[in-house]
Amino acid sequence: VDGHPERMALFDCTVTHSFLLHDVERIEVVRGPSSVIYGSGAMGGVMNVIPRRARPEGELELRTAAGTFNTMLATGRAGKDWGGASGVLSVDYRSSDGHLDNAAYEGFDAAGHLGVSLPRGMELTLGAKYFDGYKEEPLLLTASPGEVSETWNDYSRGSADLFLEGGGKGISYQSRYYHSFGEHEFSDGWHSRDATDGVTLHAAGRPAASLELALGADARRQWGEVLGDGPGEWDKWEGGLYGTAEYAAADLLILSGGVRYSRDEYAGDILCPSAGLIVIPRRGTTLRANVSRGFRAPQLNELFMFPSSNGDLEAETVWSYEAGLRQRISSYAALDLAAFVMLGEDLIEALPNPAGPPPVLFQNGGSFEFRGVEARLDLSRDGFVEGSISYSYLDPGRWTRGRPGSKIDLSLAIRTGAGTVKLTGRRVDDYYASNDHGDEIGSYTLAGLYIETVSLRGIRLFTGLDNLLDEDYALFVDLPGGEAGLYGMPGRTFIFGLKYGG
Repeated sequence: VDGHPERMALFDCTVTHSFLLHDVERIEVVRGPSSVIYGSGAMGGVMNVIPRRARPEGELELRTAAGTFNTMLATGRAGKDWGGASGVLSVDYRSSDGHLDNAAYEGFDAAGHLGVSLPRGMELTLGAKYFDGYKEEPLLLTASPGEVSETWNDYSRGSADLFLEGGGKGISYQSRYYHSFGEHEFSDGWHSRDATDGVTLHAAGRPAASLELALGADARRQWGEVLGDGPGEWDKWEGGLYGTAEYAAADLLILSGGVRYSRDEYAGDILCPSAGLIVIPRRGTTLRANVSRGFRAPQLNELFMFPSSNGDLEAETVWSYEAGLRQRISSYAALDLAAFVMLGEDLIEALPNPAGPPPVLFQNGGSFEFRGVEARLDLSRDGFVEGSISYSYLDPGRWTRGRPGSKIDLSLAIRTGAGTVKLTGRRVDDYYASNDHGDEIGSYTLAGLYIETVSLRGIRLFTGLDNLLDEDYALFVDLPGGEAGLYGMPGRTFIFGLKYGG
């Protein structure tokens, strides 16, 4: 989030519903291993959620809505950029009874940014956020008749960061300190606290017009404790140095490369290189290829917390190879094609322990080979029509549990003098609830519709309809504190609301 990791320190996992997603400027998605820049955990890719900043004209935005299953939400945002200083405050509340028994949710989130201009072109920004939420987890689709679920999760999470950036004489630099924390309590008796402290440094410059160089360093300490029965407290540190280079030969060729050296307190030394090539043989045609290595260091839960934990674990690693083409078809359309292979080694799994007890032990025993292709057609015309249709095929080998083999996604937005209409669609096939293509899940087709009117005295009406076809379908989900398996999804749903400002 905004360039720094937002993950629970004990498990290094993301609590996605703690993100303030109504107040996002954009979401950057980097495909493939990105450990050269982002370090441990960036094995398959990176999603960087960029919050909205204050605007010079000032702003006040309010939104309220209600919908199916007694769903309600209310959000607000106020901000102003005075040139030498800026400030933003955002709040979000939402609740729902859920579409299944014991599926209720209630969450509150608040976030703010304060920025100030300093001498010599420097900018200092202080950001903070806090989330508190409660959610209930329903029964599996395969639950026995009469069975009752009493599973619930109670989360509190927060973070703060101090960001300094500046530059001069062809060099830019950034430094950040961040602190994240949380407390989690589950119905099965789990109760924990955790925190992460980290620092990042980055500098970039152009010694020549065609060459850009960057250097960086980062370090973080993860800490956590389990409260209640069987308490324990653990911590670990990790850090790294990295460098990247990019050389551009006119408008014909771009070469890029990078390398990271990381040191983990328990996994030891890790080296990750990357290299990329972009060729532009003619106007409107771009060819690309890259290879990169990613890693994930063992986390506190795998090293210490349970009887199955193992302090001798090594880092998981993956090599990724990708080739692609982007072709401009016309001024309104562009086609993107990509093919990739990912090879993972030393995956941490709970495997039988011949020397037991315990009967199972976390060990570096897993490997995988994923192959896939992706195709995407983007359409845009004069801000009137924007859309895309994409297809992805994944061959995960034997690791088919919860990984759709085939997906088609559609998005089409039309903006007129009366407002905006957006249509979305998805088709999923080749979907399984077990590895080795076991327990096939039925294919499904979804459609959604969103309509928003133009502003009338600053107020806009909007409505959203999901699962327009009222499809009866299920998803494979692995719930924290719950069970992994198939969960029934809702039928046709709607939400209706009002917006002010923005």
